[in-house]
Amino acid sequence: MKRSILIVLLLSVVTLGFAQKKNTPAPPDMPIDDKSQLITYQDVVQENATAKDLYDRALKWVKSFYHNPSEVIKSQDPTNYVLKMRSSVRIYSHLKDGSKITKNVVYYNFTLQCREGRYRYIITDFNEKATAASPIEKWMNPEDPKWDPECYVNLQEVDEQIRALIDSLMDGMLPEVDQEDDW
Repeated sequence: MKRSILIVLLLSVVTLGFAQKKNTPAPPDMPIDDKSQLITYQDVVQENATAKDLYDRALKWVKSFYHNPSEVIKSQDPTNYVLKMRSSVRIYSHLKDGSKITKNVVYYNFTLQCREGRYRYIITDFNEKATAASPIEKWMNPEDPKWDPECYVNLQEVDEQIRALIDSLMDGMLPEVDQEDDW
């Protein structure tokens, strides 16, 4: 009798272990570069303007979007119309009561290149702040010993913040509309 109870208990534990794996949430759909295997947001956007106008718009957008643009901008090349930046987004720990507290920051590299009639952005090299570089791509691997379901939640937070940044960039790169004062 004791033996059958023990077997039932062991089967229950094993079943619960498999059930937890089935309930693991899916990772967010983030763009992965084929060559580098890093999370990389990039696009070429057609915009009817000169390279200099696009570069000026980009610089204006950076100065309005970031609180401390001089800290974010790592290099400016007005001859080749390239801005290189490094910034960060916050990730949070989610408490059982539904509240959240800041967990850490994730740094990323951001390059804006302007050419005649188009501009390109590349946002990549996402690393969690740590003593050594800690790429967030490892959060996509549920087999990693340090993985937990909140990794997917943190990836989703990064994705949402970067997509909001891209939306803001695209709005900021549009030409300014001249408003006539018809009074």
